[in-house]
Amino acid sequence: MRYILLLFLWLPLFAREIIAVSILPQKYIVDRIVGEAFETIALLPPGASPATFAPKPSTILKLKKSKLYLTIGVPFEQALLSRIETPSVDMGRYLKRFAMDHHHEEHDHEGLDPHLWLSPPHIMLLARATLQEAIHLDPKAKETFLHNYRTFIKELGALDAKIYKKILRSSTKSFLVYHPSFGYFAKVYDLRQIAIEQEGKEPKPKELMELVKLAKKERIETIFIEPQFPKKSALFLAKKLGAKVVTIDPLAYDLLSNLEKIADAVSRR
Repeated sequence: MRYILLLFLWLPLFAREIIAVSILPQKYIVDRIVGEAFETIALLPPGASPATFAPKPSTILKLKKSKLYLTIGVPFEQALLSRIETPSVDMGRYLKRFAMDHHHEEHDHEGLDPHLWLSPPHIMLLARATLQEAIHLDPKAKETFLHNYRTFIKELGALDAKIYKKILRSSTKSFLVYHPSFGYFAKVYDLRQIAIEQEGKEPKPKELMELVKLAKKERIETIFIEPQFPKKSALFLAKKLGAKVVTIDPLAYDLLSNLEKIADAVSRR
């Protein structure tokens, strides 16, 4: 019994400090840099939408216990930041954010697109910001973090070249998606993203018919939907166009694998 009690007394000494992030793709980046040096928690649960997420008291408590909160620009962050004293840093501070394809009043940064994690060149700079913060938190582990960072950057460079080659070989120049999550992906690979939703809402019948005309002009045969958003309009358009509907998740954890899946889906007609 005495040994069990001693074990419980020692456990807090071995507990890892916590780095909090908003979404799973951020967690992937942080995990790749810090390895086992820190525990990383993502506030947004799988399947939830950043636009409507309301954190539970238990989530806020975890955030308050964190050593650092790395933000990315998703909608729920500002409300959280006003409720905690945890130091916070913007992972995208080295990057220029562009406006969403359609203005979304519920987005932070005056409608700027937060989806920086969906483009390999942008991820490289997100990783660079993460590396800097990790070294600030644990200078003794600097060499480990640098090694992890270099490995990650090499993989991102290889993936970027691979995706670019696929896009160049494809005749696809435009793609139709419900929510305009893939703006940075489109910019990097010289594609046109066409969003179904209009100002963050389901399109009206007239707007749907205009999308049908545009999709026919662009010869779009695939419509992409995200698990966090409704399917009704996409299914209507698919029926009108004779197009197939494919689900791609902008919030999947494994960024490298997910980006390759997105590239495959976009480049195929």
